[in-house]
Amino acid sequence: MAAAAFMLGLATAAHAADPDWLKSPRKPLGEITVGFANLGPGVNAYSATYTKVFNQYAKELGIKTVVLDSQADAAKQASQITDLIAQQVDSMVVWPVNGKGVVPFVKRAYQAGIPVIITNSNIDPSGAKYITAYTGPDDYHEANLAGKMMVDALHGQGNVVMLNGIPGYTVTQLRINGFTDAVKDHPGIKIIDSQPAYFSQEKAQTLMENYITHYGNKIDGVFSVDSGVGAGALSAVQAAEAEGKLKKGHVQMVDATIFGGVYDAIKAGSYYGSVVQSPEDDAKTALRTAVMAAEGMSVPKEVFLPMPIVTSATIGNVARPSF
Repeated sequence: MAAAAFMLGLATAAHAADPDWLKSPRKPLGEITVGFANLGPGVNAYSATYTKVFNQYAKELGIKTVVLDSQADAAKQASQITDLIAQQVDSMVVWPVNGKGVVPFVKRAYQAGIPVIITNSNIDPSGAKYITAYTGPDDYHEANLAGKMMVDALHGQGNVVMLNGIPGYTVTQLRINGFTDAVKDHPGIKIIDSQPAYFSQEKAQTLMENYITHYGNKIDGVFSVDSGVGAGALSAVQAAEAEGKLKKGHVQMVDATIFGGVYDAIKAGSYYGSVVQSPEDDAKTALRTAVMAAEGMSVPKEVFLPMPIVTSATIGNVARPSF
């Protein structure tokens, strides 16, 4: 109930100096500084949109921010967290490059009395006691939904290849686990290959081309870590169909975070399904939670984003993503 009430409060737009989700602030918003140890806006369209919204919303609220770009480099991010501690920010948002590697540095922030909000990609369980909250998607559940869509798409029978994210990144492993757990009770579905695509559309296209060269029409389904990767895989599949290397319309494709291009492909019937995860909601939820923590308010330990599935049957209920 507390989490539900909290999410309801987060849905309210903040246009005034004191938004209604902020109760009894200790000090004016203009005196608060929130540090952000970011994964990096250059990773993909999702992270770019998230960062843009985070910065815009901070200006709207009138708070100060220190936003640092790790460029998906765990060592660089560790140094940046140390820098934010030295700057004595009032609270800190961390989008971990490596959920386990970030633990000692988050612990230092905790020891310095700085509330830490982990966003989007959860910290290793060993670090949970050092954080104030996690906000973002339930990545395991998200990929599990994608796995169930794959079971439906293949009617429980077929060979699947996987295009994953960054090795060692918490989101990557949770999505691998969520998908594989969804299909493991269906012995007719076999995962014949699984490789990292690094959340890159270009790398995904190359990886899918290699899969097609190696397996050809043995491929019945493709799971991608997100729609950016899925779009790269789709390009490779459609090119192979045009060249007669794959049967047209045979390969079923799903992923765990929908982007605009894949939304269009689902609508056109060339892609089976995805799951909604809003970078706008992701960014605003993290920043609101960080402000509330800086003001000494109690917040839930976990706040998950809503994640409806998108297929041809449900697409009319879902707005096209802006990214």
